[in-house]
Amino acid sequence: MSKKPTVAATVSGDRNAAIASERLRIAAILESPEGKRNPAMAQKLALGSALDAETARSILAEAPAANPYLQAMDLQGPIGVSASTVDIAADPKAARLAEIEVGMKAFNASRKKG
Repeated sequence: MSKKPTVAATVSGDRNAAIASERLRIAAILESPEGKRNPAMAQKLALGSALDAETARSILAEAPAANPYLQAMDLQGPIGVSASTVDIAADPKAARLAEIEVGMKAFNASRKKG
């Protein structure tokens, strides 16, 4: 005995509109710049909550980025290859390291002589 294939029920206009609206809400959250900064959280908010897209995006904007590099880029902005080098002359730690390096070179040179 062969079974007759079942025919899927047609979707009414109202139900179709609701499905389309929900898909647009999910896409608005996942594809937003805020959602791209933290995709896992965006997915939870889009698929696991009934929040509207604007509320979810505002939550994502407050949340830290999932990738620390993106978080640093948000704070510092892009740095070009042609950016000037950083002057470390006023950095006391860098100055102390340079002083130690000079001292070690002098020490090593004196040990080779004797």
